[in-house]
Amino acid sequence: MEKTVNQQLDELFNKEWKPSYTDPQKLEKFATDGLVYKYKKVWRIEGKERPTLAGTDADKYVEDKWNKSPLKIVFLLKDKSDNSGGDVRQWFLYEKEGKCSRDLAGGNVGKTGFLPNMARMLYGIMHIKELEYENFEDFKKKYKKDIVEAWNTLPFAFVETKKIAGKPQVSDKEIQAYIDSDGKFLKKELDLIQPNVIICTCDPHFDFITKEYLANEEIEQSDKIVYQYPDAPFVNCCLWYYKRRNIAVVKSYHPTNRGKIQWTISERVVSPFRKLLEKHPEYFKDF
Repeated sequence: MEKTVNQQLDELFNKEWKPSYTDPQKLEKFATDGLVYKYKKVWRIEGKERPTLAGTDADKYVEDKWNKSPLKIVFLLKDKSDNSGGDVRQWFLYEKEGKCSRDLAGGNVGKTGFLPNMARMLYGIMHIKELEYENFEDFKKKYKKDIVEAWNTLPFAFVETKKIAGKPQVSDKEIQAYIDSDGKFLKKELDLIQPNVIICTCDPHFDFITKEYLANEEIEQSDKIVYQYPDAPFVNCCLWYYKRRNIAVVKSYHPTNRGKIQWTISERVVSPFRKLLEKHPEYFKDF
């Protein structure tokens, strides 16, 4: 029987990536990731995290959704920021702790904006053809329930470029160091996931994807969509579309609210997809 994406990722983590680390303290903080599991009561976690769910019904469920979805989106993130390892794919399955992640409200989820901002990106891209709103506040209010529903039903993947869990903040310099040392594994992970949207949440991510992972792929100059957001020149939008591979790579701020004007976080990602819709409507034909 063919293995799921998450089963193949577990093999990559356990047979290649983890053995590349010799420091036992780092191994304790190694965070696994991939296709994020969706919540159902029968799959809930009430106590300690499960060693793995790859190959279980919860995994097969999200695998089926991923294979059928026209939108295969990867959020390329920095690292797990709570200084402990574990499986970020299981976040939504915790009965109590995961509720805030599922509801996009309450606790640290509501304070940081980390997950709500990514949920708005996910919904905005998937529904780019029918979205209508006057401003960010209108968008949040008008589509609030729909965004929560999409977050809990649409498949997506989290990929931490720094697999060793850290602190609430990590510098781009440190992320770059991990990309330099673990880049070959990151490439293998992305090959297994096979996304068609890669959201890069810092500049080292975008450079890694465009200069290393997709370095040998042709891209038309006109498909490098780069511009300053209308009436907000401090928001630099950037999306590269690789037509042959049908992959869109977009620059994003780090999704937390800290130090940013909130509307710019999701709009910096969604806006270039409107431009892409104008240039390449065929990309969205199945959305």
